[in-house]
Order: sequence, then structure tokens, then C-alpha cells
Amino acid sequence: MKKKLLTLWGLCAAAILTALVLTSATFAWFTANRQVGTDRVSARAGSNALELQIGRMGGGSFQPETDNEVILKNQTSPLMPVSTADLKTFVYNPMTLDGFAEEFLPTEDESLYYHDTIYLRAKADGMPQGTKVTLFLDNTDTPIVETVDGELLTAARLGMTFNGASPVIITLSSVNEGSSNPRPGGIAIGPGQVLSYSNGRVTAVNDPAIALADAQITAGGTPGQKPLATLELNQLYAVDVYFYLEGCDPDCVSEKVGLDKAALNLAFYGLIAG
Repeated sequence: MKKKLLTLWGLCAAAILTALVLTSATFAWFTANRQVGTDRVSARAGSNALELQIGRMGGGSFQPETDNEVILKNQTSPLMPVSTADLKTFVYNPMTLDGFAEEFLPTEDESLYYHDTIYLRAKADGMPQGTKVTLFLDNTDTPIVETVDGELLTAARLGMTFNGASPVIITLSSVNEGSSNPRPGGIAIGPGQVLSYSNGRVTAVNDPAIALADAQITAGGTPGQKPLATLELNQLYAVDVYFYLEGCDPDCVSEKVGLDKAALNLAFYGLIAG
């Protein structure tokens, strides 16, 4: 299976990012996603006023793909539960103690979560200087989340940064029916908290994630309240995409999450600001 990213043009320009097929099994700290595969998806078009260009290489090597697709890297290792507040440092629990996760270490590499980088540029003919594009997730005919019962994605997070700016972290479900088990330093975390790592210490902080609906265009074309980013025309953006299991999510301890399958379908949607 291949992982694809497609773009197309319009006053409302859309770009399919990727489709992840997910399965998981219970393991160690919380749950483990044992297999990540990808599939091919399509995109829908608008008018020719705005173009979202996507490429694999950045800098002077950037070339928009003429066939409107970029092959993203494959995930070669299982996704494991991690926690982060900034998409820069992820921590994991090497082993539980009496059913609780108390010791946390920063990840040594990216093998426990999914991360890839692509490059995005918005272009528009005849627009005044200073015109900007607000970027959202599209609500295409293919749902953002496809799954039999949605259990796995109740504990998953989608994260993105644009040219290293402040991260956007998105929850894919409003369900919180479990009870989380992290106790960094023996102190249980509070509701709606994740773990942050700084100066060798792990602390609980408020979860910065926003709801999917806030960053998404509705089926009727209404934009959400919180765009992923505001893009300058003709400027190249490195888009870092993360997908991971948030170990502090209450549902991450659920056996249903550990056994569920799901498909995540992402699409960019650009609007001329104003």
C-alpha cells in the first residue's frame, strides 16, 4: 500500500494529505498500534483562482508535483503510547508499576510515533499584495475518521507544525470514558492533562489539543474557528505531520482501543482570508 498526498486548485483549494489504516494491540504502558499502512485517496476541485502546491523537497529544491501527489514515507515500526505538549519532545513509559505509569523517558528517535515532512505553497493570480490564505482540514466525501466503532481514535492525536511555528494538535473524538493511569513521580495527573519534558523533568500540563470541528471546514463550507495556519502567498512552508497515541488520554487504557481498527483520511482546505 502507498501513502499519497494530492493537491488541486480553487478559490477553495483542497489537498488530500494521507490515509492511515490502523490496528493495535494491548502492550506495556497503555496500548500499541501494531501496524500502520496507507492507501490512495483523491481530492476535489474548486475554481482556478487559488493553487495549493505540494512537494517533497524544500528550499531551492522545491518542485510542485505535476501529477498532484507526493508519496509520504512508510511507518516501519509499531506506534506506541507517548505523550507530548509541543510535538518537540515525546515521553514514554518503559514499564508500569502496579498498573501505573510512573517513570517516563524522552523518546530517543521517532520510532514510537508517526512523523513526516512535506512542503506546501499557496499561489493565486490577480490577488492584491498581502493576501493571505487560511488553511483548514477539509470535510470531503471520505470522512476524516473511518472505523467500525471509533474506539482507537478516541485516544489518537493528529499534530502539525508549519515552518516550526506553534504546534496544532487535534483530538479526533470527544469520547473520554476511560481512566488514565500516569503518575509521574507518584502523583496522578489531572483531567485534561498531558506530559511535558524540560530540563530532565516530566511535569503534567494542560492538554493543548483542539477539537477536530474547530479546525475543519463543514460539509456546508463553513470554516471552523481555529485554522491550522495562515499562509502568505508564494511562501514555502515545511509542514510536519505527526500521528500518535496520547498515553494520557483516558481512553488509551481501554482494551477496545487496543483491538480496534481505523482509517484516518486527511485533506487540506485553503480559503482566501477575508
